[in-house]
Amino acid sequence: MAGWQPVSNFCSYSSDRIRELARPKKPKAAWENYSRLEWGNQETIWPLSLSALTARPTPRIIFLAKPKKIFNGDLQRRCLFLYSCGRMSEIRQRPPLMDLALPSPRILKLAEPKKYQTAYLKQRPRSSPEWPMPTAALTCEASQRVLELARPKSVHPGFVLDRKVETQITDTARMTLTPPRTQRLAQPKVQKNTLCYDRGSPESMIRPVSRSAQQAVANVRTLELAKAKAVSPEYLPARDTERPVTKAAKHAVTTPRIEELSQPCKRPTANLAQFDPDAFLVKESAKKAVCSSRLQNLARPIER
Repeated sequence: MAGWQPVSNFCSYSSDRIRELARPKKPKAAWENYSRLEWGNQETIWPLSLSALTARPTPRIIFLAKPKKIFNGDLQRRCLFLYSCGRMSEIRQRPPLMDLALPSPRILKLAEPKKYQTAYLKQRPRSSPEWPMPTAALTCEASQRVLELARPKSVHPGFVLDRKVETQITDTARMTLTPPRTQRLAQPKVQKNTLCYDRGSPESMIRPVSRSAQQAVANVRTLELAKAKAVSPEYLPARDTERPVTKAAKHAVTTPRIEELSQPCKRPTANLAQFDPDAFLVKESAKKAVCSSRLQNLARPIER
């Protein structure tokens, strides 16, 4: 028992050390003034110590703090690139005569497209195809099928060209001024809207009915046409979703065989099945069973 005592002391010491390290670190007194930062000023995020403010950099740090030198003399004389928002600034100022300058003969010569060689033009004149054609292809005769396919598509026999303008309006007719009488006659006729009527009270009719129509008597043909279409004699209405139970079914008594078959199948739980070696045991009769031709036919996959 004495050999286990150092282990318990070590465990207690390690747990105390872990609790001590798990405690959050207390903020310094100097951080209390920096609880709220104001962005946009020159104040530092964290306070600088007095030694950092009075420290002097070494010659190595001064050498590394120098910006990279531009060795090209032309680039040193250009103005600085202005980083702006919403406008563009040129990297360098363009001379005023740059847009009016003419290219030199050297630039014009270099801008000319590449010319074909004389030997290539002799072997391939402009009238020849892009690739060399064999003699057999030049002297062959097209078959009847090729000639039929080479014919352009004919116009539909029912196609009609655009008709010409039947009447030509003269310039004098275009420049004439119509009198007020002609303009008044050219206005469309305003018809009274008879499709919509003010219904008024709900008991009134939708549109006015004449007195002769109210006193008219329908003939036999009109009464026959006014009859609603009858349902077919073989029509059966939709059956109710809830079927009524008969009295015989309500007073029926189940047999012992039906009660035996209605009992649910009792299976062991999955926790007990994993410890039972005979849970998934296959019977000897199932091993010797022979598949029938009907089952073999149904087991075949569908050929697509």
